[in-house]
Amino acid sequence: MYPIDDISEARLSRYGIRCGGTFASADHGQMNMHIIAVVQKLVLMDFIILEKYYLSLKRKEGSSMKILLVQSPTGRPETPIYPIGLAFIAGQLPHHELKGLDLSLNNDFKALLSDAIESFLPDIIAVSLRNIDDSSYPVTYSYIDPFSEIIDVLELWEGIVIAGGTGFSIYPEIIMERFPRINYGIPGEGEGILPELIDHLEKGIAIEGWSEGRMLPWKQADLGRISPPDYRFIDISRYTFPDSFGVQSRRGCAFNCSYCTYSYLSGSGFRLRPVEKVIGDIRELERLGISQFSFVDSVFNAPEDYFEELLSALEESECRISWSAWLDQNVTRSQLMRMKAAGAVKVDFSPDAITDKGLKKLAKRGKAADLLPAVKSARRAGLQVGINFFNGNPGEGFWAFLRKICFMFRVRFILGWKSTFVNIGTIRVYAHSPLAGYMIRKGIVNEDCTFFEPMFYRSRGPGDWMYRLFQKVRRIRHG
Repeated sequence: MYPIDDISEARLSRYGIRCGGTFASADHGQMNMHIIAVVQKLVLMDFIILEKYYLSLKRKEGSSMKILLVQSPTGRPETPIYPIGLAFIAGQLPHHELKGLDLSLNNDFKALLSDAIESFLPDIIAVSLRNIDDSSYPVTYSYIDPFSEIIDVLELWEGIVIAGGTGFSIYPEIIMERFPRINYGIPGEGEGILPELIDHLEKGIAIEGWSEGRMLPWKQADLGRISPPDYRFIDISRYTFPDSFGVQSRRGCAFNCSYCTYSYLSGSGFRLRPVEKVIGDIRELERLGISQFSFVDSVFNAPEDYFEELLSALEESECRISWSAWLDQNVTRSQLMRMKAAGAVKVDFSPDAITDKGLKKLAKRGKAADLLPAVKSARRAGLQVGINFFNGNPGEGFWAFLRKICFMFRVRFILGWKSTFVNIGTIRVYAHSPLAGYMIRKGIVNEDCTFFEPMFYRSRGPGDWMYRLFQKVRRIRHG
């Protein structure tokens, strides 16, 4: 319960009410007189009820909500990545006044957020937490720390705070408990549930499956019905890296690799967007003057019939924008040639393991012998190629790591040093992945391990020493 004196004057002034100890005067006519009467009647009621009532009055007046869509800061300079998740959210809110704010683009992100609040005067701030940390071993950088700093800023602001995003969605309960300032958490996809929540706040419309707690229910978006992303909701001029922009043609993944959270976050099958909508997104990026983008799908060439349909549409579209994609190595040379003709400039493969045993342990498709022919075919098609491996993954140890090093030098020397790239990382184990369950069952970690703090499935002994040396050399070379 909040007495009148505890209701923030600054918060009420956002709604057009001035108070000098008492609610003595207001601007803007009958609407605010009505609000004053409501305040007097609700002196002993929870202030959040008053705020919801104000929002409903505002909606009746024909006003739109002012919503600040915020990408959580990284806290350090990083390659700028356009927040496509927030762009999809923005696309579902055409009747509201939106402002986009990417705090990862500015080191002074707290001041940037404060300035945006002061100038825009939002009713709601929705924050997207993309990642928990950078998944790097042996030195891991946390994104929770800068996220915590902006929550501290929001402690001084009394509007409604909503949190979501992929990083949030892996650990929603932990984050909601750690940050009580967050009014509502949206785990999973927000395109359907966020508009429902706004309608609830404005009009009191009930949300199916929700008992009005802080955590909203998981709801998958209908990819055939949702509106396309609004790439214009935020200033795009800072996103100058070739793959800064993303286009999404599908969600979920049918392959269920042991370390991956795609199935948990978006479903254990491929959910496909209509091809014409995907082409529409690409044309929009062209209109905005973007020269290159990346398909952000888990696997671009699966399922194969959809891949072929999309590839045909790309060929027919005559779009001149360049693009890249992640592929399963079960791709033919003719398909790679068609991709190149349709604008592809780079493909990435993620075999992760280099032996059949390692592939099986990771629940990966195919054979180890499939990788090199696929890489060669891509290079012969004129595509740059990236290959991702893990070190110390299940079923592989020191000798497998040496094979990966040898593979790296072999393909780079033979197929082009500046056109063929190999990354060797370590598996950062996240909650809800099959590997997390395996580690708990085998007693590798305690039963109550949340995997919120960085936890890696890694080599021990010489394999780990060699990998640390490898990473140190890379840091010296690349900075």
